[in-house]
Amino acid sequence: MAFYAKASEAEQRPLGRECEAGVPSPLEPGTVTLQIKLFVLVAGLVVFVASGVTAVALWREVERGQELLAREGSAIASSSALSAARWLSLEGPEEGGRPALGEVARRVLQAGPFDRVWVVDRTGSLVACAAIAGLSCPERTPPTIFQRTGGPLESLDRLIHPGGIVAGAPVLREGELVGALHLEYSHEEILGNARRLAWAVALIAAFWIAVGLSLAGYLLHRIAMPLEQVVEASERLAEERGVQLPVPSDRELAELVQAVNRMSRRLGERREENEKLIASLEQRVEEKTREVLRADRLATLGGIAAGFAHELGNSLNVIRGYAAVALRELPADHPNRPDLEAVRREVSRAASLLERFLVFARARPSKAQVQSIEPVLREAVEVVGPAAAEARVETEVTFDADAPEVRADPVLLRQAFLNLCVNAVQAMQPGGGHLAVRALRREGDLVVEFRDTGPGMDEETARHVFQPFYTTKANGTGLGLAIVRQAAEAHGGSVSVESQPGRGAIFRIHLPAARENAA
Repeated sequence: MAFYAKASEAEQRPLGRECEAGVPSPLEPGTVTLQIKLFVLVAGLVVFVASGVTAVALWREVERGQELLAREGSAIASSSALSAARWLSLEGPEEGGRPALGEVARRVLQAGPFDRVWVVDRTGSLVACAAIAGLSCPERTPPTIFQRTGGPLESLDRLIHPGGIVAGAPVLREGELVGALHLEYSHEEILGNARRLAWAVALIAAFWIAVGLSLAGYLLHRIAMPLEQVVEASERLAEERGVQLPVPSDRELAELVQAVNRMSRRLGERREENEKLIASLEQRVEEKTREVLRADRLATLGGIAAGFAHELGNSLNVIRGYAAVALRELPADHPNRPDLEAVRREVSRAASLLERFLVFARARPSKAQVQSIEPVLREAVEVVGPAAAEARVETEVTFDADAPEVRADPVLLRQAFLNLCVNAVQAMQPGGGHLAVRALRREGDLVVEFRDTGPGMDEETARHVFQPFYTTKANGTGLGLAIVRQAAEAHGGSVSVESQPGRGAIFRIHLPAARENAA
């Protein structure tokens, strides 16, 4: 009861910190292992079986010996009853019969391994008795017959508690029952053989118990060793990779070990995948962090530069105005006229550059509305038409009938389309080429393609071409395609480029279609 009470208290105790954290707590010094439990179980079975076999053998032997002694005693009593019949009658012992019957009893006592022999009359009263020293004869003896033992427990009880076997035979005279002769075997005679058998069986049982325990220990070691290896491998899985255990010969244990090995391989594969994923995520986070920091610096720089650009634009407009006035007043053949024209041209170019920078740097309020972009797209291509003709570039505009409407700001999109057309025309100078512009539906949204036959670009250039101030032109500003990207993202879309050196380029603006529930 105390053991079960302790076990119940242990089960009711709250888990420790290690169990709460999911870490298996080490076994306490007094903990009984599975190997010990199995060994005790097998040992108990072996001892139980051996003890049962011993008890049954003793029971059979005691029972058989007692039966033989009872029969032998009955035969001796019957032969002695013939001599006693001369001295007993229906009324009791004859004259001088008591000493004679006593002599008969003494001869029987000396003839066999008996503790006492006595004669009774037909009423059961004692007539004569002979006994070894220290034993008395019963005053009356009721009829007694030998009975078989009831079972192993009764036989063992006879082994432990001394008790002789009483055999008897009737004394008959002229066919009439005149008395009985009883004799009792000594306890040592009854149990001597049983004791010797018990010692022999005990030695044999001890031998087989030792053999059984040795075999059980060996088998349990074969069973417990793979289990211990599985436990150790499970503990090492958190720190090591590719833990593999030797497969035992037993089928059940082999299946368990193979399952652990498969789990170890899968965990190793998952760990490698997770490490690769973590490394990829860390790299992407690092790249995004650099991009965010760069965007933040550019935003700050853009705000400052926009202020400078506005002030410089005012000054350039003043210079351009004075240059125009001076050109009107100077005659056509004045030697300073070419210088003033160069000043006005460069001032106009600088003012245009500042204007484009301000378009990129300033956030323009959105004026989006649901509409078809066909007019805006065709207008942008028509505006670049003269420059394209001068550069020997053929233009083509295709607007699919199923192209969806979009929610767009026409001014922003016109600037983006115009920048892409100008960029394509400049790329195909001076050899000329073909510019194909097409608007089509793709996956429910609108895609506008600008396909040219220019020299194309390599992968490195294509990756950075939409970044502000990135340019491969000698006189470029690096803002044209950045404005395109800004306009596309302002409409919830995106821009991409597909190009290979010597095979032209395809710029695609992806715009989401206007939804029915759009405001």
